[in-house]
Amino acid sequence: MTHVGSRTRARLAAAALGAGCAMGLAGCGGAATQRGRGASPAAGARPAPARPTVTVARTIVTPDGATDVPSLVEAARALAERGDAAGAATAFDRAHRLDPRGPLAPEALHGAATAHEQAGDREASLARFERLAQRHPEHALGREAHLRALRLLCYLERWQRAGEVADAALERYRDLRPFESVVVLGAKALALIATGDDLAAERFVEKGRNVIEAHGYDAAGRIPHDLALVYFALGEIRRVRAERIVFDPRPPDFPAALEARAQLLLDAQSAYSDTMRAYEAHWSTMAGYRVGELYKKLHEDLMRVPVPATADTDARRQLFEGALRLRYSILLTKALGMIDHTLAMAKRTGERTTWIERCEQARREIQAGIDAEERALDALPYTRAELREALEEVGRRAAARSAR
Repeated sequence: MTHVGSRTRARLAAAALGAGCAMGLAGCGGAATQRGRGASPAAGARPAPARPTVTVARTIVTPDGATDVPSLVEAARALAERGDAAGAATAFDRAHRLDPRGPLAPEALHGAATAHEQAGDREASLARFERLAQRHPEHALGREAHLRALRLLCYLERWQRAGEVADAALERYRDLRPFESVVVLGAKALALIATGDDLAAERFVEKGRNVIEAHGYDAAGRIPHDLALVYFALGEIRRVRAERIVFDPRPPDFPAALEARAQLLLDAQSAYSDTMRAYEAHWSTMAGYRVGELYKKLHEDLMRVPVPATADTDARRQLFEGALRLRYSILLTKALGMIDHTLAMAKRTGERTTWIERCEQARREIQAGIDAEERALDALPYTRAELREALEEVGRRAAARSAR
């Protein structure tokens, strides 16, 4: 017997197996070829039914077991409904992170943004709303996210970015609903005011007010929150214009300049008061601070009025100073009253932002100003009664001149 090595036996076995397969294929090849080449199936034969396509939710495997994205989203919803905003934010974020392009991605991102806002993390909420608006602009949640991002940008005073997002909304959504228009137009106006362009801002404010008036949103009493943006922007426009009227150097027609400044102050106060009618703590705080600031700033500017040439002696200069202080110190009292009212509102609502800190600082400055006015009046060689008589005499003379 001839000895055959193991490698040789393996090669011979493989060759035999190959030959057997080839013969088997040759034996059935003719029939297969004929069936494959047939022109058509037998008459009356039905084609094989198409297999249905089944979409299976993506399975997520963790050390604790396996789940899927719909289950993760449902669990996040449950946390949100129980009031666990922080837990819901984490859960929605996880669902979106695991399937950022899946069918539930917009809902997960929207849920995360909403939950972060409810938990007080507005920066995280803004980032997610902006991402949702950018990635899913045609989705209903994407459109809503665009508007909610605008609200947050205004809250955070990101005016430049708010203007850009408002422009994108005006370009993308030509069918803005009334409240959507109010938000976009108000945000755009505030962004323009921040750049100093009050004329352009006024155009957007007027468009917003037209929408408000056309739909009867400005009825007496409480108004919808979104209207606060437009009314606050209107107050800002009037405030800026009021503070452009200054009294040093002394205007040629001082009474007319003072009257114009006072009227703009009252008009701005009216707009800020409308802002407060939205009963939204943050915007009400901003508006209250602005009203107090209006009176404080007017007092500061009036105290800079140069002494007139007719006050050519020390006694007359002191009389002028005393009359000025006595007449306009009331502005500080008004400013203090508004700031105190705003701080009391903030205490009731629990509002705690940089605007509250500004109010507290303003209150200290206003109280110091009132104390300084009292000391300055006490140091003058005139009683308050004498100063009031001097003011009344000036008024009588002015009235007589105007009657001529």
